[in-house]
Amino acid sequence: MDFLIDSWDFSTSPATACASPTTHQPNCWFHFQRDAEGLSGWLTQAGIPEPLIDAVLEEDTRPRFQRLPDGFILLLRGVNLASGEQPEDMLSLRLLYYKGALYTFRKRPFNAIAHLRDQLKHQSGPDSLHDFIVSLIEQINLKVEDVVSDAEDAIEKIEGQGFDDTASLQVQLTSLHRRLLRLNRFIRPQLAALEKLTTEAERIMPGELHQWLINERDTTQRLFEQIDLMLEQIWMQREQIQQAIAEKMNRNTYWLSVIAGVFLPLSFLTGVFGINIGGMPGVESEDAFLIFCVALVIIAVVEFLLLRRLRFW
Repeated sequence: MDFLIDSWDFSTSPATACASPTTHQPNCWFHFQRDAEGLSGWLTQAGIPEPLIDAVLEEDTRPRFQRLPDGFILLLRGVNLASGEQPEDMLSLRLLYYKGALYTFRKRPFNAIAHLRDQLKHQSGPDSLHDFIVSLIEQINLKVEDVVSDAEDAIEKIEGQGFDDTASLQVQLTSLHRRLLRLNRFIRPQLAALEKLTTEAERIMPGELHQWLINERDTTQRLFEQIDLMLEQIWMQREQIQQAIAEKMNRNTYWLSVIAGVFLPLSFLTGVFGINIGGMPGVESEDAFLIFCVALVIIAVVEFLLLRRLRFW
């Protein structure tokens, strides 16, 4: 059975690996490769209704919770920590809790599942299926927390750079904004799904585990609020950058206006005295050019002093 990745029996403590999982077994966890051949037939033989099989094997969907008469379906998303991948390209994990057994389905390796499998192999993992579900949600939140923390550090670094290289800042903020929007796209519905799971789990989970689940739901709520806050920070940072660019342009325009104001009368005089027609004053004088240059310098100095007195800078 190439589609079966792992299976564990939680009817004993600690949990033990199933020797030959061939059908539905209560208190067992089955982990499947979702796109492998033969999986649908195995689930049918295990007594899983066809609508539930279609629900857990359909193509990528957003996180959601669906209550069933004999259990529930929970679709979750976790950050992609595979080498060369972007964490915000979140991976899908489907959970089907049906008649006392837990079935999970993945298409690509899921880091949180790998962590729990390693714990089970070392006999330090969850003691029950309910414990496993809450531990899985905790591991997903921990991985998301790492990504959110990295994003916070990136924003603080950008805020400390100043506005000398606005083009580079714009590129960094755009990339960070895109990453956070992708996270937010799935964290928002995941929070709603966990809220429904928390309500449903109150009647099937022990009090201590249910409180732990509530804490993990609150963690997801905090992560969602952190992402929203960082998106707001990025928007404010962009506004500050646009303001800095506008101020720089206004300052450059101002100085160009001052320079133009100084040279406008000088240009007028040089234009007038550059007319090559008869009757121009000073044409016959050898000192006319020197006198004209001195006059231009005096006019420029007077304009400079006047503008300074008027506090143009």
